[in-house]
Amino acid sequence: MAILDDEVRVLLKGNRDFRNVWVGESVAHFGTQLANFLLPLVAVTTLHASGTEVGLISAVQFIPIVLLSLVAGVVVDRHPPRRTLVITSVARGAALALLGLAHATRGLTITQVVVAAAVIGTATVFYEVAYQSTIPKLVPVDSIPSANGLHQATYSVSQLAGPAAAGFLVGRTGLSPTFAVAAACFVGATLSGALLRDVKAPGVPRQSALRTIGSGLRYTWSLRPLRDLCTQAGLSNLHEQCFLTVFLIFAARELGLSGTAIGLVIGVGSVGALVGSLVAARIGARTTVGRTLTGGVVLAAAGLLLVPLVVVFDLGVVVLVALLALAFVVNGFGVALFNVFAVSLRQAIPPEHQLGAVTASYRLVALGTLPVGALAGGALSDALGAGRAIWVVGVSYLCVSFWLMFSPLRSATTLEQARALGVRPGSGETVGEQTPAP
Repeated sequence: MAILDDEVRVLLKGNRDFRNVWVGESVAHFGTQLANFLLPLVAVTTLHASGTEVGLISAVQFIPIVLLSLVAGVVVDRHPPRRTLVITSVARGAALALLGLAHATRGLTITQVVVAAAVIGTATVFYEVAYQSTIPKLVPVDSIPSANGLHQATYSVSQLAGPAAAGFLVGRTGLSPTFAVAAACFVGATLSGALLRDVKAPGVPRQSALRTIGSGLRYTWSLRPLRDLCTQAGLSNLHEQCFLTVFLIFAARELGLSGTAIGLVIGVGSVGALVGSLVAARIGARTTVGRTLTGGVVLAAAGLLLVPLVVVFDLGVVVLVALLALAFVVNGFGVALFNVFAVSLRQAIPPEHQLGAVTASYRLVALGTLPVGALAGGALSDALGAGRAIWVVGVSYLCVSFWLMFSPLRSATTLEQARALGVRPGSGETVGEQTPAP
Protein backbone atom coordinates (compact mmCIF):
# COMPACT_ATOMS: atom_id res chain seq x y z
CA MET A 1 0.00 0.00 0.00
CA ALA A 2 3.05 2.33 0.29
CA ILE A 3 2.81 3.30 -3.36
CA LEU A 4 -0.80 4.51 -2.91
CA ASP A 5 -1.14 8.23 -2.22
CA ASP A 6 -3.10 9.60 0.73
CA GLU A 7 -6.17 10.48 -1.36
CA VAL A 8 -6.49 6.89 -2.59
CA ARG A 9 -6.30 5.60 0.99
CA VAL A 10 -9.00 8.05 2.03
CA LEU A 11 -11.23 7.03 -0.88
CA LEU A 12 -10.87 3.32 -0.13
CA LYS A 13 -11.38 3.67 3.61
CA GLY A 14 -13.93 6.46 3.87
CA ASN A 15 -16.00 6.41 0.67
CA ARG A 16 -18.16 3.29 0.74
CA ASP A 17 -19.92 3.92 -2.58
CA PHE A 18 -16.65 4.48 -4.44
CA ARG A 19 -15.09 1.41 -2.83
CA ASN A 20 -18.04 -0.78 -3.84
CA VAL A 21 -18.09 0.49 -7.43
CA TRP A 22 -14.31 0.15 -7.78
CA VAL A 23 -14.33 -3.43 -6.45
CA GLY A 24 -17.16 -4.32 -8.81
CA GLU A 25 -15.39 -2.79 -11.81
CA SER A 26 -12.13 -4.54 -10.88
CA VAL A 27 -13.63 -8.04 -10.73
CA ALA A 28 -15.72 -7.31 -13.85
CA HIS A 29 -12.62 -6.36 -15.81
CA PHE A 30 -10.77 -9.44 -14.58
CA GLY A 31 -13.72 -11.54 -15.73
CA THR A 32 -13.62 -9.79 -19.10
CA GLN A 33 -9.94 -10.63 -19.49
CA LEU A 34 -10.70 -14.28 -18.72
CA ALA A 35 -13.48 -14.22 -21.33
CA ASN A 36 -11.24 -12.59 -23.94
CA PHE A 37 -8.83 -15.49 -23.53
CA LEU A 38 -11.43 -18.26 -23.30
CA LEU A 39 -13.69 -17.46 -26.26
CA PRO A 40 -11.08 -17.75 -29.03
CA LEU A 41 -9.44 -20.66 -27.18
CA VAL A 42 -12.60 -22.75 -27.12
CA ALA A 43 -13.24 -21.87 -30.77
CA VAL A 44 -9.81 -23.11 -31.84
CA THR A 45 -9.32 -26.13 -29.57
CA THR A 46 -12.84 -27.49 -29.14
CA LEU A 47 -14.78 -26.31 -32.18
CA HIS A 48 -11.84 -26.30 -34.64
CA ALA A 49 -13.03 -22.96 -36.00
CA SER A 50 -11.56 -21.34 -39.09
CA GLY A 51 -9.47 -18.18 -38.92
CA THR A 52 -12.45 -16.17 -40.16
CA GLU A 53 -14.66 -17.53 -37.39
CA VAL A 54 -12.05 -16.74 -34.73
CA GLY A 55 -11.75 -13.22 -36.15
CA LEU A 56 -15.54 -12.88 -36.03
CA ILE A 57 -15.54 -13.73 -32.31
CA SER A 58 -13.11 -10.88 -31.64
CA ALA A 59 -14.92 -8.47 -33.95
CA VAL A 60 -18.38 -8.88 -32.40
CA GLN A 61 -16.95 -7.89 -29.02
CA PHE A 62 -15.58 -4.67 -30.49
CA ILE A 63 -18.35 -3.63 -32.90
CA PRO A 64 -20.77 -2.60 -30.10
CA ILE A 65 -18.35 0.17 -29.10
CA VAL A 66 -18.90 1.80 -32.49
CA LEU A 67 -22.61 1.02 -32.81
CA LEU A 68 -23.89 1.45 -29.26
CA SER A 69 -21.66 3.90 -27.37
CA LEU A 70 -23.96 6.85 -28.06
CA VAL A 71 -27.04 4.82 -27.13
CA ALA A 72 -25.31 3.83 -23.91
CA GLY A 73 -24.77 7.49 -23.13
CA VAL A 74 -28.51 8.17 -23.44
CA VAL A 75 -29.39 5.22 -21.20
CA VAL A 76 -26.87 6.19 -18.54
CA ASP A 77 -28.10 9.79 -18.46
CA ARG A 78 -31.73 8.71 -18.03
CA HIS A 79 -31.51 5.85 -15.54
CA PRO A 80 -29.83 5.28 -12.17
CA PRO A 81 -26.33 3.82 -12.64
CA ARG A 82 -27.11 1.00 -10.22
CA ARG A 83 -29.61 -0.49 -12.67
CA THR A 84 -27.18 -0.41 -15.60
CA LEU A 85 -24.27 -1.82 -13.59
CA VAL A 86 -26.37 -4.71 -12.27
CA ILE A 87 -28.12 -5.65 -15.53
CA THR A 88 -24.92 -5.63 -17.60
CA SER A 89 -23.04 -7.69 -15.00
CA VAL A 90 -25.85 -10.27 -14.91
CA ALA A 91 -25.88 -10.44 -18.73
CA ARG A 92 -22.14 -11.13 -19.00
CA GLY A 93 -22.12 -13.64 -16.17
CA ALA A 94 -25.10 -15.51 -17.65
CA ALA A 95 -23.50 -15.64 -21.11
CA LEU A 96 -20.33 -17.20 -19.71
CA ALA A 97 -22.21 -19.61 -17.43
CA LEU A 98 -24.31 -20.86 -20.34
CA LEU A 99 -21.19 -21.44 -22.44
CA GLY A 100 -19.63 -23.46 -19.61
CA LEU A 101 -22.81 -25.51 -19.27
CA ALA A 102 -23.00 -26.12 -23.02
CA HIS A 103 -19.36 -27.19 -23.12
CA ALA A 104 -19.88 -29.59 -20.19
CA THR A 105 -22.84 -31.21 -21.93
CA ARG A 106 -21.02 -31.41 -25.29
CA GLY A 107 -23.53 -29.11 -26.97
CA LEU A 108 -21.33 -26.09 -27.66
CA THR A 109 -21.44 -24.56 -31.17
CA ILE A 110 -19.61 -21.71 -32.88
CA THR A 111 -22.91 -19.82 -33.10
CA GLN A 112 -23.28 -19.93 -29.31
CA VAL A 113 -19.76 -18.58 -28.85
CA VAL A 114 -20.36 -15.73 -31.32
CA VAL A 115 -23.68 -14.81 -29.65
CA ALA A 116 -22.05 -14.89 -26.21
CA ALA A 117 -19.21 -12.67 -27.48
CA ALA A 118 -21.77 -10.19 -28.83
CA VAL A 119 -23.66 -10.15 -25.52
CA ILE A 120 -20.46 -9.62 -23.54
CA GLY A 121 -19.27 -6.86 -25.88
CA THR A 122 -22.61 -5.05 -25.78
CA ALA A 123 -22.97 -5.27 -22.01
CA THR A 124 -19.39 -4.06 -21.54
CA VAL A 125 -20.10 -0.87 -23.50
CA PHE A 126 -23.04 0.04 -21.26
CA TYR A 127 -21.17 -0.98 -18.09
CA GLU A 128 -18.08 1.10 -18.85
CA VAL A 129 -20.07 4.22 -19.76
CA ALA A 130 -22.11 3.85 -16.55
CA TYR A 131 -19.01 3.28 -14.40
CA GLN A 132 -17.03 6.21 -15.79
CA SER A 133 -20.06 8.52 -15.57
CA THR A 134 -20.65 7.55 -11.93
CA ILE A 135 -17.16 8.27 -10.52
CA PRO A 136 -17.47 12.10 -10.58
CA LYS A 137 -20.77 11.78 -8.68
CA LEU A 138 -19.05 9.84 -5.88
CA VAL A 139 -15.80 11.72 -5.29
CA PRO A 140 -14.76 15.39 -5.04
CA VAL A 141 -13.28 16.99 -8.16
CA ASP A 142 -9.76 17.14 -6.72
CA SER A 143 -9.91 13.40 -5.91
CA ILE A 144 -10.93 12.31 -9.43
CA PRO A 145 -7.32 11.82 -10.67
CA SER A 146 -6.56 9.54 -7.69
CA ALA A 147 -9.76 7.56 -8.31
CA ASN A 148 -8.91 7.15 -11.98
CA GLY A 149 -5.31 6.26 -11.16
CA LEU A 150 -6.58 3.40 -9.02
CA HIS A 151 -8.92 2.34 -11.83
CA GLN A 152 -6.10 2.39 -14.39
CA ALA A 153 -3.88 0.41 -12.01
CA THR A 154 -6.40 -2.39 -11.56
CA TYR A 155 -7.01 -2.33 -15.33
CA SER A 156 -3.28 -2.88 -15.91
CA VAL A 157 -3.11 -5.69 -13.35
CA SER A 158 -6.07 -7.44 -15.00
CA GLN A 159 -4.46 -7.16 -18.42
CA LEU A 160 -1.29 -8.71 -17.06
CA ALA A 161 -2.81 -11.35 -14.77
CA GLY A 162 -6.06 -12.21 -16.55
CA PRO A 163 -4.68 -14.24 -19.47
CA ALA A 164 -2.10 -15.90 -17.21
CA ALA A 165 -4.78 -16.92 -14.70
CA ALA A 166 -7.02 -18.18 -17.50
CA GLY A 167 -4.22 -20.30 -18.94
CA PHE A 168 -3.45 -21.74 -15.49
CA LEU A 169 -7.11 -22.55 -14.78
CA VAL A 170 -7.67 -24.17 -18.17
CA GLY A 171 -4.58 -26.33 -17.70
CA ARG A 172 -5.52 -27.38 -14.16
CA THR A 173 -9.33 -27.58 -14.24
CA GLY A 174 -10.47 -27.50 -17.89
CA LEU A 175 -12.64 -25.09 -19.86
CA SER A 176 -16.00 -25.50 -18.12
CA PRO A 177 -14.71 -24.74 -14.58
CA THR A 178 -12.78 -21.77 -15.98
CA PHE A 179 -15.98 -20.45 -17.56
CA ALA A 180 -17.58 -20.83 -14.13
CA VAL A 181 -14.81 -18.76 -12.51
CA ALA A 182 -15.25 -16.03 -15.14
CA ALA A 183 -19.02 -16.03 -14.54
CA ALA A 184 -18.41 -15.80 -10.78
CA CYS A 185 -16.45 -12.57 -11.35
CA PHE A 186 -19.62 -10.99 -12.73
CA VAL A 187 -21.62 -12.27 -9.77
CA GLY A 188 -19.24 -10.21 -7.64
CA ALA A 189 -19.70 -7.21 -9.94
CA THR A 190 -23.48 -7.61 -9.67
CA LEU A 191 -23.37 -7.56 -5.88
CA SER A 192 -21.13 -4.50 -5.86
CA GLY A 193 -23.41 -2.66 -8.27
CA ALA A 194 -26.47 -3.55 -6.18
CA LEU A 195 -24.90 -1.83 -3.15
CA LEU A 196 -24.85 1.52 -4.99
CA ARG A 197 -28.13 2.98 -3.71
CA ASP A 198 -27.47 6.69 -3.14
CA VAL A 199 -26.75 7.81 -6.72
CA LYS A 200 -29.85 8.78 -8.69
CA ALA A 201 -30.37 9.48 -12.36
CA PRO A 202 -29.56 13.12 -13.25
CA GLY A 203 -32.38 15.44 -14.18
CA VAL A 204 -32.16 15.26 -17.97
CA PRO A 205 -34.28 17.61 -20.12
CA ARG A 206 -37.01 15.66 -21.86
CA GLN A 207 -36.13 15.14 -25.52
CA SER A 208 -35.88 12.29 -28.01
CA ALA A 209 -32.98 9.87 -27.94
CA LEU A 210 -31.66 11.19 -31.28
CA ARG A 211 -31.71 14.77 -29.98
CA THR A 212 -29.92 13.65 -26.83
CA ILE A 213 -27.23 11.89 -28.87
CA GLY A 214 -26.82 14.92 -31.11
CA SER A 215 -26.61 17.20 -28.09
CA GLY A 216 -23.88 15.07 -26.55
CA LEU A 217 -21.84 15.03 -29.75
CA ARG A 218 -22.19 18.79 -30.23
CA TYR A 219 -21.32 19.46 -26.61
CA THR A 220 -18.20 17.29 -26.74
CA TRP A 221 -16.96 18.77 -30.00
CA SER A 222 -17.81 22.41 -29.22
CA LEU A 223 -15.62 22.63 -26.11
CA ARG A 224 -11.95 23.05 -26.97
CA PRO A 225 -10.54 21.01 -24.03
CA LEU A 226 -12.83 18.02 -24.70
CA ARG A 227 -12.23 18.25 -28.44
CA ASP A 228 -8.46 18.33 -28.00
CA LEU A 229 -8.49 15.38 -25.59
CA CYS A 230 -10.80 13.41 -27.87
CA THR A 231 -8.62 14.05 -30.92
CA GLN A 232 -5.40 13.17 -29.08
CA ALA A 233 -6.92 9.95 -27.72
CA GLY A 234 -8.16 8.92 -31.16
CA LEU A 235 -4.80 9.60 -32.82
CA SER A 236 -2.90 7.84 -30.05
CA ASN A 237 -5.09 4.74 -30.10
CA LEU A 238 -4.85 4.56 -33.88
CA HIS A 239 -1.05 4.59 -33.73
CA GLU A 240 -0.86 2.26 -30.70
CA GLN A 241 -2.95 -0.39 -32.48
CA CYS A 242 -1.17 0.17 -35.79
CA PHE A 243 2.23 -0.21 -34.09
CA LEU A 244 1.17 -3.34 -32.22
CA THR A 245 -0.03 -4.98 -35.45
CA VAL A 246 3.23 -4.17 -37.22
CA PHE A 247 5.29 -5.24 -34.21
CA LEU A 248 3.70 -8.68 -34.06
CA ILE A 249 4.63 -9.27 -37.71
CA PHE A 250 8.07 -7.68 -37.33
CA ALA A 251 9.00 -9.60 -34.18
CA ALA A 252 7.86 -12.97 -35.51
CA ARG A 253 9.09 -12.78 -39.10
CA GLU A 254 12.12 -10.50 -39.04
CA LEU A 255 13.42 -10.88 -35.49
CA GLY A 256 12.50 -14.57 -35.25
CA LEU A 257 11.12 -14.25 -31.71
CA SER A 258 8.88 -16.98 -30.37
CA GLY A 259 5.26 -16.39 -29.37
CA THR A 260 6.28 -16.68 -25.72
CA ALA A 261 8.95 -14.00 -26.11
CA ILE A 262 6.57 -11.67 -27.95
CA GLY A 263 3.91 -12.15 -25.28
CA LEU A 264 6.47 -11.45 -22.57
CA VAL A 265 7.59 -8.22 -24.24
CA ILE A 266 4.04 -6.90 -24.58
CA GLY A 267 2.86 -8.20 -21.22
CA VAL A 268 5.71 -6.58 -19.29
CA GLY A 269 4.51 -3.26 -20.69
CA SER A 270 1.55 -3.54 -18.33
CA VAL A 271 4.00 -3.08 -15.44
CA GLY A 272 4.81 0.39 -16.73
CA ALA A 273 1.10 1.15 -17.04
CA LEU A 274 0.52 -0.06 -13.48
CA VAL A 275 3.24 2.15 -12.01
CA GLY A 276 2.17 5.13 -14.12
CA SER A 277 -1.43 4.75 -12.97
CA LEU A 278 -0.47 4.74 -9.29
CA VAL A 279 1.86 7.74 -9.45
CA ALA A 280 0.00 9.90 -12.01
CA ALA A 281 -1.92 11.96 -9.44
CA ARG A 282 1.28 12.51 -7.46
CA ILE A 283 3.19 13.62 -10.57
CA GLY A 284 0.34 15.94 -11.57
CA ALA A 285 0.39 17.52 -8.11
CA ARG A 286 4.16 18.06 -8.16
CA THR A 287 4.30 19.41 -11.73
CA THR A 288 1.06 20.44 -13.46
CA VAL A 289 -1.92 18.70 -15.03
CA GLY A 290 -0.99 20.14 -18.44
CA ARG A 291 2.59 18.91 -18.32
CA THR A 292 1.51 15.46 -17.17
CA LEU A 293 -1.02 15.19 -20.00
CA THR A 294 1.27 16.38 -22.77
CA GLY A 295 4.38 14.68 -21.41
CA GLY A 296 2.57 11.38 -21.03
CA VAL A 297 1.61 11.18 -24.70
CA VAL A 298 5.09 12.14 -25.93
CA LEU A 299 6.67 9.62 -23.57
CA ALA A 300 4.33 6.89 -24.84
CA ALA A 301 5.30 7.59 -28.45
CA ALA A 302 9.00 7.84 -27.66
CA GLY A 303 8.84 4.48 -25.87
CA LEU A 304 7.57 2.71 -28.97
CA LEU A 305 10.12 4.46 -31.17
CA LEU A 306 12.81 2.77 -29.04
CA VAL A 307 11.76 -0.56 -30.61
CA PRO A 308 13.23 0.02 -34.11
CA LEU A 309 16.18 1.89 -32.57
CA VAL A 310 17.08 -1.11 -30.40
CA VAL A 311 16.95 -3.48 -33.37
CA VAL A 312 19.62 -1.47 -35.19
CA PHE A 313 22.25 -2.92 -32.85
CA ASP A 314 23.43 -6.52 -33.04
CA LEU A 315 22.24 -7.88 -29.69
CA GLY A 316 21.72 -11.31 -28.23
CA VAL A 317 18.18 -12.61 -27.91
CA VAL A 318 18.02 -12.15 -24.13
CA VAL A 319 19.27 -8.56 -24.25
CA LEU A 320 17.04 -7.79 -27.23
CA VAL A 321 13.93 -9.08 -25.48
CA ALA A 322 14.83 -7.14 -22.31
CA LEU A 323 15.28 -3.87 -24.21
CA LEU A 324 12.10 -4.38 -26.22
CA ALA A 325 10.23 -5.02 -22.97
CA LEU A 326 11.72 -1.81 -21.53
CA ALA A 327 10.40 0.10 -24.54
CA PHE A 328 6.89 -1.17 -23.87
CA VAL A 329 7.26 -0.35 -20.16
CA VAL A 330 8.07 3.27 -21.06
CA ASN A 331 5.11 3.30 -23.45
CA GLY A 332 2.75 1.90 -20.83
CA PHE A 333 3.92 4.44 -18.24
CA GLY A 334 3.28 7.34 -20.63
CA VAL A 335 -0.12 6.04 -21.71
CA ALA A 336 -1.17 5.71 -18.06
CA LEU A 337 -0.18 9.31 -17.27
CA PHE A 338 -2.28 10.58 -20.15
CA ASN A 339 -5.24 8.30 -19.48
CA VAL A 340 -5.60 9.19 -15.81
CA PHE A 341 -5.92 12.91 -16.46
CA ALA A 342 -7.75 12.64 -19.78
CA VAL A 343 -10.49 10.56 -18.12
CA SER A 344 -10.49 12.86 -15.07
CA LEU A 345 -11.03 15.95 -17.23
CA ARG A 346 -13.70 14.20 -19.26
CA GLN A 347 -15.52 13.50 -16.01
CA ALA A 348 -14.94 16.90 -14.38
CA ILE A 349 -15.83 19.27 -17.22
CA PRO A 350 -19.41 18.31 -18.25
CA PRO A 351 -22.47 19.05 -16.08
CA GLU A 352 -24.04 16.00 -14.47
CA HIS A 353 -26.82 15.58 -17.04
CA GLN A 354 -24.24 15.43 -19.88
CA LEU A 355 -21.79 12.97 -18.28
CA GLY A 356 -23.14 9.88 -20.02
CA ALA A 357 -23.40 11.55 -23.42
CA VAL A 358 -19.89 13.03 -23.23
CA THR A 359 -18.39 9.75 -22.01
CA ALA A 360 -20.07 7.86 -24.85
CA SER A 361 -19.10 10.43 -27.51
CA TYR A 362 -15.50 10.48 -26.33
CA ARG A 363 -15.22 6.70 -26.27
CA LEU A 364 -16.72 6.45 -29.75
CA VAL A 365 -13.98 8.64 -31.24
CA ALA A 366 -11.14 7.43 -29.00
CA LEU A 367 -11.82 3.71 -29.42
CA GLY A 368 -13.33 3.83 -32.91
CA THR A 369 -9.84 4.31 -34.38
CA LEU A 370 -8.62 0.94 -33.09
CA PRO A 371 -9.86 -1.18 -36.02
CA VAL A 372 -8.54 1.46 -38.45
CA GLY A 373 -5.14 1.22 -36.80
CA ALA A 374 -5.14 -2.57 -37.04
CA LEU A 375 -6.02 -2.49 -40.74
CA ALA A 376 -3.47 0.25 -41.44
CA GLY A 377 -0.73 -1.70 -39.67
CA GLY A 378 -1.38 -4.78 -41.77
CA ALA A 379 -1.52 -2.78 -44.99
CA LEU A 380 1.72 -0.92 -44.23
CA SER A 381 3.49 -4.19 -43.41
CA ASP A 382 2.43 -5.64 -46.74
CA ALA A 383 3.29 -2.50 -48.70
CA LEU A 384 6.59 -1.50 -47.07
CA GLY A 385 7.69 -4.57 -45.18
CA ALA A 386 7.42 -4.77 -41.41
CA GLY A 387 10.95 -3.37 -40.87
CA ARG A 388 10.18 -0.12 -42.68
CA ALA A 389 6.59 0.07 -41.49
CA ILE A 390 7.59 0.03 -37.84
CA TRP A 391 9.76 3.12 -38.42
CA VAL A 392 6.99 4.91 -40.30
CA VAL A 393 4.41 4.26 -37.59
CA GLY A 394 6.81 5.12 -34.76
CA VAL A 395 7.84 8.47 -36.29
CA SER A 396 4.23 9.30 -37.18
CA TYR A 397 3.13 8.58 -33.61
CA LEU A 398 5.84 10.85 -32.22
CA CYS A 399 4.67 13.67 -34.51
CA VAL A 400 0.98 13.45 -33.55
CA SER A 401 1.89 13.13 -29.86
CA PHE A 402 2.56 16.89 -29.85
CA TRP A 403 -1.08 17.71 -30.63
CA LEU A 404 -1.85 18.80 -27.06
CA MET A 405 1.14 21.15 -27.09
CA PHE A 406 -1.09 23.52 -29.08
CA SER A 407 -4.06 23.15 -26.71
CA PRO A 408 -4.95 25.52 -23.85
CA LEU A 409 -4.81 22.42 -21.65
CA ARG A 410 -1.01 22.57 -21.92
CA SER A 411 -0.90 25.52 -19.50
CA ALA A 412 -3.40 24.13 -16.97
CA THR A 413 -1.86 23.87 -13.51
CA THR A 414 -4.56 21.96 -11.62
CA LEU A 415 -7.61 19.91 -12.49
CA GLU A 416 -9.86 22.77 -11.34
CA GLN A 417 -8.08 25.20 -13.64
CA ALA A 418 -8.24 22.76 -16.55
CA ARG A 419 -11.92 22.26 -15.80
CA ALA A 420 -12.49 26.03 -15.96
CA LEU A 421 -11.10 26.03 -19.51
CA GLY A 422 -14.31 24.24 -20.56
CA VAL A 423 -16.32 27.32 -21.46
CA ARG A 424 -19.71 27.15 -23.11
CA PRO A 425 -19.28 28.68 -26.57
CA GLY A 426 -20.71 32.18 -26.65
CA SER A 427 -21.87 32.17 -23.03
CA GLY A 428 -18.75 33.11 -21.10
CA GLU A 429 -19.69 30.60 -18.38
CA THR A 430 -17.62 27.70 -17.22
CA VAL A 431 -19.17 24.31 -17.51
CA GLY A 432 -21.08 23.42 -14.39
CA GLU A 433 -20.29 26.78 -12.77
CA GLN A 434 -21.61 30.35 -12.93
CA THR A 435 -18.32 32.23 -12.63
CA PRO A 436 -16.16 33.49 -15.52
CA ALA A 437 -13.21 31.38 -16.53
CA PRO A 438 -9.95 32.73 -15.12
